[in-house]
Amino acid sequence: MATRHNRCVNPALGADDSGWGGEAPPARVAVTGFGRAWAAQYTTGTYLRTAPGAVTPGRTYTLSVYVRPSNSWSTGGNTYIEWHDQFGAVLGYTGGTYTITDQVVSRASYTAAAPDNAATAQLILDGVNYSVTVVDATMVLIEETAALLGYFDGDTPGATWDGAPGSSPSTLSDSVTITGALDGSLPPLAAAATGAATVSAALAGTLPGVTAAGLGTVKASGPLAAGLPPLAMSAAGDVTAAGPLAAHLPQLAASLAGAARTAGSLTGALPALAGTLAGQVHAVPRGPLVGVLAALTAALSGTSDAADLDLDLVVSSPLLAWPVGVPTLTWAVGPPELGGE
Repeated sequence: MATRHNRCVNPALGADDSGWGGEAPPARVAVTGFGRAWAAQYTTGTYLRTAPGAVTPGRTYTLSVYVRPSNSWSTGGNTYIEWHDQFGAVLGYTGGTYTITDQVVSRASYTAAAPDNAATAQLILDGVNYSVTVVDATMVLIEETAALLGYFDGDTPGATWDGAPGSSPSTLSDSVTITGALDGSLPPLAAAATGAATVSAALAGTLPGVTAAGLGTVKASGPLAAGLPPLAMSAAGDVTAAGPLAAHLPQLAASLAGAARTAGSLTGALPALAGTLAGQVHAVPRGPLVGVLAALTAALSGTSDAADLDLDLVVSSPLLAWPVGVPTLTWAVGPPELGGE
């Protein structure tokens, strides 16, 4: 549903009874049985007028109000929308009828297009002798719509007052924004699932395993302190950490095509890489590496680019790749540079 706007400037008399009127001025009274705590009570006269709201010529508006009569002497009457120009002069009326029931809260409404030069509108209920039947009225909704929708104002969950609480129009948003840090465990992505979990904040928790032919993406934008999950059982998964990483990187096994990347400093123990390794060693470090390099076993082939064979061994972060069908691992902090024979 799109964002909604209640244009009434004093819909439920939350602070006072300004804008409310009629043949005789009402009293602001505390009530029960309505969705709000205050109402305009009419004890004399034959019609009531709600607080106004802004309108635009040519657009369609639905105006409504909740009312409750004190007895059964009256069963209803006529309802009108009263249109005013920017100077407060009455431009005209459009309306129909409404009904009320003894001591029952009911809703009266009418829908019409605003005429030329219209700037505000108010709802009028006519035809009840308030000296005989006292009526309480509250919860006015003036909304640009051709349908009568559920009432709201700034006290409704998810809505806000556009100005002073209780004495201004209000807005009900169609979305909810949650900000802050995430501290918890993300769910596993499993059983041929396709899913994504994205966190834009500090993350302290356990990232899920991507298993059973799952296609999953886990992204953390911020400091990451956690154990990265194993990628196994023919999984195609991607784990990205943008920020300092302090963790143990997972084993990659069982016909895995996967990648683990870090952007930032890496402190940890790299996993063992085994099983017909054929990799290239490059020297394009992307960040400092402090840790223990894993054993590289089973048919390791490498090249030395060192001009002076007497130089000490210099190790940067690894960038290792395997062909399809064999594990693939990429360290974004950079591959090792091997010097010596």
